[in-house]
Amino acid sequence: MSVEISVIANCDDSVVFWKIEKPIKDCWGFAIERERSVTGGGVQRITLDNRTGFAKDNPKPGDHRPSTDWPFQRFWWADHSVNSGDRVRYRVVPMIQSSGGLQEDIGQRSKWSQWTVLSGDAGDGIAAYFNRGLVISQFMARYLDDLRRKEGLATRDDALKLFKKSLDDHELPIRRFLSGVLRERMLELLKEAKQKKQHVFGALYELEDEELVEALAKLGSRGHLVLANGSIQKAKGETSADARKRDQNAKARRRLEDAGLEMHGRFISPGALGHNKFLVVASATKKPVAAWTGSTNWTKTGLCTQINNGLLVKHAGFAQEFMAQWTRLRDAQNEFPKSLVESNSKPKKLGVGKSRAEVWFTRAAKKVDLEAIDDAVEGAQEGVLFLMFQPGAAGTLGTIRALLKKPGKLYVKGVVSTLPPENAADEDHVEVVAFGDGESHPVGLDIVQPEGVRRPFSSWAATVTRNEFLFGPGKIGFAIVHSKLIVVDPFTKPVVITGSHNFSASASGKNDENFVIVRGNTELATEYAAHILSVYHHYRWLAYVNDQQRKGKNPAAHLRENDAWQSGHLKGASGKELEFWVR
Repeated sequence: MSVEISVIANCDDSVVFWKIEKPIKDCWGFAIERERSVTGGGVQRITLDNRTGFAKDNPKPGDHRPSTDWPFQRFWWADHSVNSGDRVRYRVVPMIQSSGGLQEDIGQRSKWSQWTVLSGDAGDGIAAYFNRGLVISQFMARYLDDLRRKEGLATRDDALKLFKKSLDDHELPIRRFLSGVLRERMLELLKEAKQKKQHVFGALYELEDEELVEALAKLGSRGHLVLANGSIQKAKGETSADARKRDQNAKARRRLEDAGLEMHGRFISPGALGHNKFLVVASATKKPVAAWTGSTNWTKTGLCTQINNGLLVKHAGFAQEFMAQWTRLRDAQNEFPKSLVESNSKPKKLGVGKSRAEVWFTRAAKKVDLEAIDDAVEGAQEGVLFLMFQPGAAGTLGTIRALLKKPGKLYVKGVVSTLPPENAADEDHVEVVAFGDGESHPVGLDIVQPEGVRRPFSSWAATVTRNEFLFGPGKIGFAIVHSKLIVVDPFTKPVVITGSHNFSASASGKNDENFVIVRGNTELATEYAAHILSVYHHYRWLAYVNDQQRKGKNPAAHLRENDAWQSGHLKGASGKELEFWVR
């Protein structure tokens, strides 16, 4: 029986899954072949590299070899070497140890997967975009060490300070790499609006990135913003009213006022946050044609040092709902009038092509928005995947925890940044949530801090630690999972939930927020699922490393020289996981 293969992709990554019915004798792993369409109609075929090798080869940090030499001892792989616009397909072949060497088992090789184009486009005028903000990573550790040596700096913290400053350089390769397709699409949207003489209406929480500010400034009088005052903390002896006069976005506000944009303040912090990050694109006659939402703050940290997403919907009815909310926020000024809360407490439902959309805004009454999210999550028949930031104890995280306690075969995976205070030893944790053994008893929650690898080990470079980003002299601020994203049953009855809303009680009852629920769009659900899975496995690896080191062990850093590695992947939770993804 040949290997079965499945591929999902988004605008930035493709993820390959494969499975076998039973362990293959003498199989020391799998090689992955990739074909990519090239200009002129040709096809380029390569064998993907593996960065984990056999101990006998004495691999050094950064070493890599084709997976025919160093096969993958797993049943999935995220291909990060592809880019937006690439058209690719994959084939997986078992590598068999025979006569002292590895040989391809052609007879059990998979078929080629279907051709897949890396794109944000999910049909119905809907598209999803992502950045690469995993700054707590081996990649960033190597980058900072190279920067320190190149610039003759004394410490990696000096390199971190230089890195932070360098993010203001719009053309710097590391900025462009970390911000990814997300930044490109945000800038394209504003450039297209200027070229077509369209109007742009926005409600923003933070506005600090100079490249984005300059793109907004070019709109002139066709730009219209409700701009909040950020997140203000009261000084000792200061009243809330006085504190709300302060403005973290003052520099950008002045720049845009000078450029002729229509600017409105929403000074509600402290006490609440004007937490929206949405735009409406309208025609020259101010008729809405598209809306942009998601989790991304318009800052260099939002673009480069946090995991974020953006959702673009080109649909007049959908955009009109956001346009109406922009008008309500403009008219509310610095208040929460009853009419605003009443409007926010009712969902805006509409069809977007074959998809069905439900738009929510807050502050809302009696947590009706959270109830809508709970209904979607509790209706899951196969699986729930998610990324969350500061969800609190009384929000959707509690609903997912309840699902984990129920017997059954529901597949659950996700990452949570910054747990509720009762569950965290300090301010910033990452919780990696995994489903159970697929039978009746879910695995307990695994709590890890995103501190990375604390000591070098074997062939891996040390990872940049959380403390370096948060507290060192070169601190950047939170290097975190900032997305607010839930995917339910992506392959059957798909539901996607995303926006600025943190799925928390405070987001429901205190702040300006938005989120959308999109049903019936499998392509959108699988794009977001691929994104969630990549983030999950990044932090799950760090969790495994830290757990092993706490036990005084070195994590496995070499390939096993036998076929026993397969058994743990084909039964229990891992086996059920393959059943979920390979279809």
